[in-house]
Amino acid sequence: MSFKLLRRGSARCIGLLSAFVTILLCLYYISIGQPNPTHIPDGNTVGLPLGLARGQAPSTAALSGFSVGGGSASQHQHHHQQQQNHHAALQESAQRFPAVEHDSLQTDGEQETQRNVNWGDKCYMLLQSETNITAAEEHSRFDFQPEWMRSKEYWDRGFEERFEAQKKDKQRPPLKVIVVPHSHNDPGWLKTFFDYFQMDSRQILNLLVTKMQQYKDMTFIWSEISFLQLWWDQAHPTKQRALKHLVNTGRIEITTGGWVMTDEANVHIYPMLDQLIEGHQWLKNNLNVTPKVGWSIDPFGHGSTVPYLLSGAQFEGTIIQRIHYAWKEWFARQQSGDFIWTPYWRSAKGQGKLLTHNMPFDIYSIKGSCGPHPSICLNFDFRKIPGEYTEYSLKAQYITDDNVEEKAQLLLEQYARTASLFPHNVALIPVGDDFRYNKEREVDQQYHNYKKLISHIMDNKRLYNVDIKFGTPSDYFQAIRQRMGAKAFPSFKGDFFVYSDIFSEGRPAYWSGYFTTRPFYKLLSSDLEHNLRAAEILFTIAYNTARQARHEDSIKIYEKNYEQIIHARRNLGLFQHHDAITGTSKAAVMRDYAMRLFESTQNMIRMQEACIELLLQNGSSHNHGFLLNEYERDNFSKLPRKMPIQLVSPGSMGSDEAPTTTAGTGTGAAGAAGASPVKNAEASFVLYNSLAQKRIEIVTLRVQHPNVRIFSDQGAELKHIQINPVWNITDVYEQAYNDMLTAGTATAGRITTSRRQFEVLFVAELEPLSLTTYRVQVDEFNYKRNIATVYCDDCTDKANAAAETGSATATPGSPNVGVFEARAKPAGDIQLENPSMRLLFDEKSGFLKTITRKNKQQQLLQPMQCAIKFAAYRSAQFHSGAYLFKTDPEQSEAEKDVLEQYEDVRIIITSGPIASDVTVIYGPFMAHTVRIFNTRTHLDAAIYIENDIDFEPPPKNRETELFMRLVTNIDNIAPAPVQRDLLKEPAEPSSMPELPVFYSDQNGFQYHERIKVPAIGIEGNYFPITSGAFLQDSRQRLTLLTTHAQGAASYEPGQLEVMLDRRTLYDDYRGMGEGVVDSRLTRHKFWLLVEDMPSGHHVDKPPSYKVLSLQAQQLANALRYPPNLYFLSNFEQPQPSLHPLVRLLPHGALPCDVHLTTLRTLSDPQLQMFPSDSALLVLHRQGFDCSVSSQQVDMTGVCPQMGNGLGAVRFGELRLNSIESTSLTGMSQHKQTHRLRSLAQITLEPMELRTYNLTFRGEL
Repeated sequence: MSFKLLRRGSARCIGLLSAFVTILLCLYYISIGQPNPTHIPDGNTVGLPLGLARGQAPSTAALSGFSVGGGSASQHQHHHQQQQNHHAALQESAQRFPAVEHDSLQTDGEQETQRNVNWGDKCYMLLQSETNITAAEEHSRFDFQPEWMRSKEYWDRGFEERFEAQKKDKQRPPLKVIVVPHSHNDPGWLKTFFDYFQMDSRQILNLLVTKMQQYKDMTFIWSEISFLQLWWDQAHPTKQRALKHLVNTGRIEITTGGWVMTDEANVHIYPMLDQLIEGHQWLKNNLNVTPKVGWSIDPFGHGSTVPYLLSGAQFEGTIIQRIHYAWKEWFARQQSGDFIWTPYWRSAKGQGKLLTHNMPFDIYSIKGSCGPHPSICLNFDFRKIPGEYTEYSLKAQYITDDNVEEKAQLLLEQYARTASLFPHNVALIPVGDDFRYNKEREVDQQYHNYKKLISHIMDNKRLYNVDIKFGTPSDYFQAIRQRMGAKAFPSFKGDFFVYSDIFSEGRPAYWSGYFTTRPFYKLLSSDLEHNLRAAEILFTIAYNTARQARHEDSIKIYEKNYEQIIHARRNLGLFQHHDAITGTSKAAVMRDYAMRLFESTQNMIRMQEACIELLLQNGSSHNHGFLLNEYERDNFSKLPRKMPIQLVSPGSMGSDEAPTTTAGTGTGAAGAAGASPVKNAEASFVLYNSLAQKRIEIVTLRVQHPNVRIFSDQGAELKHIQINPVWNITDVYEQAYNDMLTAGTATAGRITTSRRQFEVLFVAELEPLSLTTYRVQVDEFNYKRNIATVYCDDCTDKANAAAETGSATATPGSPNVGVFEARAKPAGDIQLENPSMRLLFDEKSGFLKTITRKNKQQQLLQPMQCAIKFAAYRSAQFHSGAYLFKTDPEQSEAEKDVLEQYEDVRIIITSGPIASDVTVIYGPFMAHTVRIFNTRTHLDAAIYIENDIDFEPPPKNRETELFMRLVTNIDNIAPAPVQRDLLKEPAEPSSMPELPVFYSDQNGFQYHERIKVPAIGIEGNYFPITSGAFLQDSRQRLTLLTTHAQGAASYEPGQLEVMLDRRTLYDDYRGMGEGVVDSRLTRHKFWLLVEDMPSGHHVDKPPSYKVLSLQAQQLANALRYPPNLYFLSNFEQPQPSLHPLVRLLPHGALPCDVHLTTLRTLSDPQLQMFPSDSALLVLHRQGFDCSVSSQQVDMTGVCPQMGNGLGAVRFGELRLNSIESTSLTGMSQHKQTHRLRSLAQITLEPMELRTYNLTFRGEL
């Protein structure tokens, strides 16, 4: 045979021999365990450094490229396909990123599908959902001064007549009453969280477990898992088992199951969901129960985000309490107190809807909830504790055989009236109040008396025709669903802000002050949120990288420190409590919260350092402790301090010597900046982008010398950087240092630039979810071109050199000489300009006046008024406090010029190649900066605003509610309402009030339209924002984005204002018992954006749902989650070998509108302080408006829009065992779990929030 083959031609022979050799080589590769052919040895750009244990072949059941394999493809096919993918990927990406690892292969040998056909269009219009009730429409028509206000009871003759008619209606089902004993436990308010636990909550839970074993039909509900976890950890196992039995039998129902009963106005979506996940995961691991009913009875107003989250967690219903008194009456008259709460946007899947029960009366106490008449309800609160003298203990009488019939009739009259407000005739009656059932005597009193009443009524059922029992909220929802049958509950969209009560004084009191109260603490929460999220994502990837690479040292570190992540989750969750982030706890309690937040923030920064250290190193390095965060945090009460990076000569790196460029007080220009830097001294730092999209960021780095240059991860010098001064007025540490140096000299108290630090600005282009290493090096020649020019009057030291010569610390020249060119401020109005706009500032005040934008041809358009104004409302004493906001009615003008008391006004202008800004300083009270950029990116179209606010020690600035107002010529007038009564003559256009409308975000998750209601004043038209607000007309939209929760309003046409800080010396009589006087220096950061509306803009039919533009959404995410900067220590030995760029999403970014909310490692169910091999991936498809944009902005360079879905997304080189679609809190949705073969199969609607459980392989 071989002879014939050879005779037929050598070409054929050679071909067969080549094939034979190829087969032998393939078999050889298989026999040695299939090495990774995609490894690139130079490692400049890696998916994730995993060169530690690659010897084992992956199981065919594992996931490759984040796809679940199910076939049995040969390893030869796998290897060959890998080679093809590798070479194709190299050719495609060689020009931009020379060493990217690619592996988009499924283990069954099939190519992973890149496009998800169900994803939908890359551009879309969101429509409003269709509902029976729209909150804004009904709210605008309410009578806010009803006749019944003085009596505080809306039950009038109309309600009584309807009630009497119902009793005669034989078609109406009989009365059914469900009595729900409860105790509302605040995790901090007048006492700290731990003090409440020690004094009340522990005893309550102990009594419940003991007494409910005696009282076999008693039921109870519990909501706050923070307290339950503390009790569980200290309880005896017999009590644990007893509680578990009570929960499993349904007698104790866990309602909501969040770590706390979250506030709904100030909380961002991340911690709101995270505290819910933490509570649900704890319940699953310890009690094996998943809550099904929400119980939110004390937050001060209710938003529509919590119902959406509970719906996503597979809840059956929820119960709310505190809504406007006019809503209470309206729901009662309409018999619509049970409704389907629907998201504002239309969903093809109908997601986010939840059956909601509004408690029909004022408050959740027994007095305020048994029926419409509190004076009668007081008779049925049976708590009588020796030494306590309360209105109920004096009035209530115990139930005896002699009075049981009379009392039962009296009570049933209240219950029946309550049920008459609903079509189904079922009444939910809570029996409890704050920290009730904390005494054994009360448990006995409440149970025995209600038991006698219930037994009497049920024993005489023919007489009363009532079904009454102890029960839970689940019993209520089951009963009303059964009774309503095919009848539909009314649907509702909107929210219940602003909350107002009248039960205190018989006049409206609007709870809009807490939207802003104590902003310093709100910012602390945002800081921990940002660092916890960053640490969660890093930890999940780093821990599973260490597991799969068998990096034992790192595994030990992560498992040991995982407990810190748990504590950070719980401390952040604790602060989302409705008396914590709201700022409505006593000052000592707020400090306790702050210390928890501060400690966890520090721990999460250290956790990030430990994770980044592993991910940066190549396979041969095992170093630890060589990263240092750029911020130094002394204590919770001070702003974080930016530290300067220390440059070291290459020869001294790795030695134990001190750095060669420490700051000093030498002479001349060099002395001002410390000792002269050593030639070629350098240092490196890492930027961590925790967002799953590419971002362009202006990074500020502190250095000790102005003569520096910066190199990218690829070793290229950045062409555009800027050196700015650090001013003593905006850095309290520099201020103290300067005061020490200039004590007793003519320069004391002067605004000066730092002698020790400088600020470097540069444009960083960061890959999605990446670690990028930059290098800073001494530049001896070209740095002067990057030095900013400073314009100011009387803020340089030119004239004071002679005055300083007598000082021991004097320098012969100004610290600015030879560094910054300081010029006198030009006369007239100030002008800043970049390729996108021109800003004009007032000459005297220093505040922005107008914005003139440019078109694509750089031509100036019509100037737009956009004046910034700072002023304050005068607080009404005793009516404006931590909770309430009310302007002083005794003053002729509601506003006051809070800045007029500060005569020392300084204006500083800084101009450079990247950024130009105007800073105006009003004494110690305020430093206000407006900055624009020149980067040729989308950042040029936005305006950065920063306010440092310090109210100074009281009694300064007392009764002051400080706001920043934008005054524009945007015509944000609401369209005239549709005439409802056709018999009435239409109103004259001239008589129609011009009602401004704006859009406020809710929890960083959605936006609501807000139309001014003139009848309720400014306090009723202030709304909470967490990340932004915007107003618009047919031509333009103005968007203001912020870092933390605060109040916002548009009370006059064209105006948008945000409250910055508040100081009220007096209590507002809502229980806290203190004024708010513990203000601290607080830094507020904003992005201001002016965009174009689509041409021919008109009223949408059907109405559209308004959201941010893509650019605004990207800026909002970047402001909330800035890149984290870490210094590489130059004093460790030996120097680790690091990758300059580590991509944690090596196959590319997530789609533009998909936000990686978190990647959260789950705790091991058995060892709950240790991590498991699973993590929850939470994705949010943030809707955006394609039709709104800035003329010059092209976002495709940062985030190209594609309708392909997630594509071949993959976290580093991690392999998965399974992907399971779960409820929002990570619970399995069904007995038959829904598993995915690939993350590419994920489909999200716009606005949708989804959770997936990823289980990682334990080895490569």
